[in-house]
Amino acid sequence: MRLSAVEIALLGCATVAGALAPSTAALAQDTAAPAETAAPAPAPRKSIPKRPLKIAGRAKRAGDAGSVVPGFETLADGSTRLFVELSQPIKYEAKPAATVFTCVLKGAHVDRRNNYNPLVTVHFNTPVTTARLVPHGADLWLVATLRAKVDPAVTMDATKDGGAILRVEFPKGDYVRNPPPPAAVPDPASGGDGDAPADDTDSTPSTH
Repeated sequence: MRLSAVEIALLGCATVAGALAPSTAALAQDTAAPAETAAPAPAPRKSIPKRPLKIAGRAKRAGDAGSVVPGFETLADGSTRLFVELSQPIKYEAKPAATVFTCVLKGAHVDRRNNYNPLVTVHFNTPVTTARLVPHGADLWLVATLRAKVDPAVTMDATKDGGAILRVEFPKGDYVRNPPPPAAVPDPASGGDGDAPADDTDSTPSTH
């Protein structure tokens, strides 16, 4: 059978297409098989950003003494003392005056608001009537109101745990004034209605 060039070309193309068809189908089966057995990939989880914790109070800076606790005590020799417990040693400056004593604690601040409450010492035998911590800019002031002019001794000592204690010692003395004695109350049994006592002399007029 004679075939023209066109027919040969068409026949060749059909032959090649028929030979390639099984291979293409097999390849499609080979590539489709793993897709049937492969497990679906899990959907990516969205990460939820954590909110920063809010801490009340002023942020602590380098060199700050954060834990500040004031106190008052009487000593065995009759003297009295104001003290401030600190988380670390700091610089301080004492400013005594006639009626007010002030000690500036450099870079200190109070963590607990209750430590701002005043120390009322008016009923103790001490020249201090009240004392309290007062924030002043970046510093903290220990302010004590005095009822007598005294010269307190101020020291700061380090503690074993790395902290420090500021001590303000006041000399002993007679600072609490004794109240006046109560007024005498007449005894109801003494007889009287409050009038002056009767004179023992005879009130009968003389007949001379």
